[in-house]
Amino acid sequence: MQDRYVGDVGDFGKFQLFRYLFADPKSPLEGKALAQIWFMHPGEGENNNDGRHIDYFERMMGSDEYLEHSMMDLLMRQKREVTELEKLKLLPNAKFYYHEVPRALEDRYLWLNGALSFAMHSPIVAVAPDNGMALRCNRQEKRFEHLTLKEHYAQKVYPHKYIFADEISYFYRLPHLEICIVYQHLGRCFSHDGQIASLLDDLRREYRHVLAVKHKPYSPRVFFFLCKSEVIYETARLRLAQFAEAHSEFWELFD
Repeated sequence: MQDRYVGDVGDFGKFQLFRYLFADPKSPLEGKALAQIWFMHPGEGENNNDGRHIDYFERMMGSDEYLEHSMMDLLMRQKREVTELEKLKLLPNAKFYYHEVPRALEDRYLWLNGALSFAMHSPIVAVAPDNGMALRCNRQEKRFEHLTLKEHYAQKVYPHKYIFADEISYFYRLPHLEICIVYQHLGRCFSHDGQIASLLDDLRREYRHVLAVKHKPYSPRVFFFLCKSEVIYETARLRLAQFAEAHSEFWELFD
């Protein structure tokens, strides 16, 4: 996560989704404590236009007025800083982990231990690396290899922008966890829906109760919900189905 992303369409979508699930009194998941793990880094040496999509308000007006006004105010004040998102109090029961992801592998383990301790007692944990899971694409077979921290860390040009397979496992196995939410940016390996289907198959082999919801505007992204039990899976599935139906122009559920 970088400050230049704050308030863009991806941020809007994330908070729209999380508020519907965890801050709406009509949601069965309302009030559950959420630990948001930002994979913070300064983004040095990256010359791209990421974070430029901030012209989404006309398309999305009326979906969540408090969120809309809060994000619009943040952008008008030109306060594109990650810590400002917490100050907006968009998620009353959320806490945010801001420690910068280090470049060296041995320091990465220390960072991971800190993040795990931070999230130890939270039933909902959301991990938000810039690019999502560390993967190697097999275009011919339309599948992915899931890379591990220990074996593949040095192979990624920007390892701080990814979460590795063993890190996901550590978060999922936290004792109080009910749902681990993993962000994934969809790339050009093969079709977006094909990527989601392939990743769902992989994650279900490892974690069984997994859902995916795609945010469609601009550069599509997906949130994978790794649920600890069938009960929490069904609860999340029904709520996500309502959300996707209500906002079908922008969201799609894969269950």
